[in-house]
Amino acid sequence: MSTLSELFFQSAEKFSHNIALSYKKEGVYFPITYKELAKKVMILGGFLQGLGIVKNDKVVILSGNCPEWAISDLAIMAIGAVVVPLHVTFGPEALNRILNHCKAKIIIVSNNDLLNKVLLHSKKLKFVEKIIFLNNLTGIQKDNLGDKVISWQKIFSETNSSSYQKVEQDYDSCASIIYTSGTTGKPKGVVLTHKNFISNIKTLSQLIPVKESDVFLSFLPLSHVLERTAGYYMPLLAGANITYAENVKQLAHNLKEVSPSVIVSVPRIFEKLHEAIWDKVNASSPARKKLFLWALKQKRHTLKYRLADFLVFKKVRKQLGGNLRMAISGGASLNEHISRFFQKIGLLILEGYGLTETSPVISVNLKKQYKFGTVGKVIPGLEVKISAEKEVLVKGPSVFGGYFNEKAQSKLSFDKDGWFCTGDLGFIDHEGFLTIIGRKKEMIVLSNGKKAWPEQIENLLNNDKYISQSMVIGNGQKFISAIIVPDWFELTLFLKNSNLPLQSQEKLIGNPVILSLIQERLDKKINPKLSDVETIKKFILLFQEFSPERGELTPTLKLRRHIIESHYKRQIESLYIE
Repeated sequence: MSTLSELFFQSAEKFSHNIALSYKKEGVYFPITYKELAKKVMILGGFLQGLGIVKNDKVVILSGNCPEWAISDLAIMAIGAVVVPLHVTFGPEALNRILNHCKAKIIIVSNNDLLNKVLLHSKKLKFVEKIIFLNNLTGIQKDNLGDKVISWQKIFSETNSSSYQKVEQDYDSCASIIYTSGTTGKPKGVVLTHKNFISNIKTLSQLIPVKESDVFLSFLPLSHVLERTAGYYMPLLAGANITYAENVKQLAHNLKEVSPSVIVSVPRIFEKLHEAIWDKVNASSPARKKLFLWALKQKRHTLKYRLADFLVFKKVRKQLGGNLRMAISGGASLNEHISRFFQKIGLLILEGYGLTETSPVISVNLKKQYKFGTVGKVIPGLEVKISAEKEVLVKGPSVFGGYFNEKAQSKLSFDKDGWFCTGDLGFIDHEGFLTIIGRKKEMIVLSNGKKAWPEQIENLLNNDKYISQSMVIGNGQKFISAIIVPDWFELTLFLKNSNLPLQSQEKLIGNPVILSLIQERLDKKINPKLSDVETIKKFILLFQEFSPERGELTPTLKLRRHIIESHYKRQIESLYIE
């Protein structure tokens, strides 16, 4: 059986003149063809072999999305070494711990800030021999480096692709070790083989075919397995084009520039796009807003809907590039209301479910077979069953074999019959659609023993026009409370319309009018949809959003609950003072 690198070289030969990767530099997009990409992969592969990197050695990639990431990944695998991609949001201590844990011999680093993170504990790094740096060394303390740092540009100016020596590899050999983002604890190294990845890719390619003419806009971190499998390997093996977004903040602009046909994303991005569309609608003239609201009321496949599409929705899709034929969402639950909104404007979001440990996709909604509020049907080749405790268990070729150097933890992840225990709770309905109701570890158990799943409550909260982010709390307490980050745009509009004075966000969180408004939304819009156990009794407001920079969100924007709770410990305690 072929490995990922072998499949890439086959793809590069077949689609040699197609554009494989595009990147923006100084306001202009530059293309790299499949033929050029294959040559760069061989040059870097040969250089790494010249440094003494052999089969099963660990090479770390610490970089945002860019062509160099793909070149490094493919070159490392081509010489039989193991790719260890790390999230750029990891702090210096976490990086140091992981680099020693996986015994990384080489680190490929993209910029000065990331290099400084690595160098902060450089004396404790036991195994690192060289650092390949993609940027120039301006601003770096060179006395810490010695002769360890090699310039990326120097490699390609001095190395020849003929020095690359092909390495025979096993289909079952390790392709990558992906460290989890540490949502509920310290990161663990998930060992994924070529077989794990390829089995998932082949099945997905049959269910959701990628066209040679497709253009993917890449912005979800490549260190995350969803982007790597669905947004990188799948298009690359189909001869499609991958264009790198500048960053998430520039996403709206890049969508218009690139006009992608496919995006792979997480719910938070779709929530932001949804907010941006409504912000524009609310800021428009009364006549335009009335037209938009009329358009949303029209039933699909009717003459009035076609008119609404021509007058309204086509223009909205133009803001998203105008060419999107498919959007994939994973990593967390997508609010059903948002899914229906995007379908109404002509963009079906295919929501799926999976984990790093399953390479990643377990189930997915399809264009002709979808159900809002679910994560689709289990993909062919995998088996899923629900345990007596409602935990989702899975078996199949894309399921990993264990965590790197974590035998005890690996053993605990499988039951006695070899089923991988996902830690997610869910159910399969009579039509075969899987619904995820929350993480087993994140389940809230009140002092009276009653249970609630925070994710479902948070989806309701985040769908409210005055709420941007939320986190539900109450473990061991008598009732549920919520930490809420308001939608400041909507609150500003509310204050203007009510002829109330504007204040800074920091002052507004204690404003009685704002507190009363949020309480009213809870009483009339949120709590009536919840059971008695789930009802939100108290809340606190924050003036700043949860962020990856403060460690409160994972790279895919999921809540790191234990960190958020520690950051706002005093405010949380005040909610439960009798």
